[in-house]
Amino acid sequence: MITQKVIDTLYKQYAKAPKSLDCLDMPLLFDVAGAHHNVSVDMDDNFNAELVIGSIDEKSPFHRLPMHHIHAIVPFEEWVAIVMHSSLIFLNKKDNKVSVHLKPIRDSFMDRLRRSLSKTE
Repeated sequence: MITQKVIDTLYKQYAKAPKSLDCLDMPLLFDVAGAHHNVSVDMDDNFNAELVIGSIDEKSPFHRLPMHHIHAIVPFEEWVAIVMHSSLIFLNKKDNKVSVHLKPIRDSFMDRLRRSLSKTE
């Protein structure tokens, strides 16, 4: 089961993209979720390569993902997670279900400071 704690751990553990696309476990993604999600890579060159997820609507911003935005591919019991800086895409291993998690925007230090100063007035 994927809990909020697991999601927070994924964002923390994979906060940065790998140094090379070769570090991503692409075979896992194709072997486990490729058939149900019509996963492919559209490759002009290494920097412009995009992961295309066919089970996601073409109008969605998550249909085509620049490969250099992907931080990790992590397997779970029923899902495979594609980890990026501010979002997670979960692809189901048994069917074409997709779940997306968007990282909440947190207030900056300056926002918190302004709010605390405005409360004292």
